[in-house]
Amino acid sequence: MSLPSPIDACRLDLFSPEAELRSKYPAAFADRLMRIRDMYNYWLSNPSMKDRQLRDTLMSRYGVSQSSAYSDISLIHQLVPLLSRKSREFHRARANEMFLETYTMAKARKDTKTMERVIASYCKYNDVAREEDGGLPYDEIAIQPFCASTDVTLLGVKPIPDIYNHIARLTKDLSRDFPDIMDVEAEDADLEEPSLFLPDNEHTGQPQG
Repeated sequence: MSLPSPIDACRLDLFSPEAELRSKYPAAFADRLMRIRDMYNYWLSNPSMKDRQLRDTLMSRYGVSQSSAYSDISLIHQLVPLLSRKSREFHRARANEMFLETYTMAKARKDTKTMERVIASYCKYNDVAREEDGGLPYDEIAIQPFCASTDVTLLGVKPIPDIYNHIARLTKDLSRDFPDIMDVEAEDADLEEPSLFLPDNEHTGQPQG
């Protein structure tokens, strides 16, 4: 059985238990997945960290070569959009933690104004005032079956017998009653185009610069 690509394996099993990884992949492959998971979480905790710092951390912590470190960093960057939901949850939890720390410090100083601002920010950030609506029951919506049909009676319209011959007869009758519509000629508009599309300098009478 062939191994998946590193990015596919990360997408599927990055947060799987170690025992499951080792039972599913060769030892070296499982070790790399756990290393990437560790560094991904480390980078989330230090989002301002540069690639050079990540490289040095990988090389010192795991003893990998510089090329291997940069390969892992490339995978970590690719994982960000794939795991964006987890990233948002992480930053949401981090923000709430900072709100609570700020509130605790303001309370210790008896700074009621800061406490009020923190409470307002916390409530706004977490949509505390919004009532829970439970979401729309999409799973209960019955899908209406639609089938294409040429039967006009489905629209409540009385069908015209032999419709194509009927169209041909109407076309012939109208052509006989209104012969001009079959022989329409187009005429060119009588426009003095040279005077309409003069350069700007000729309209103003000023020479071009």
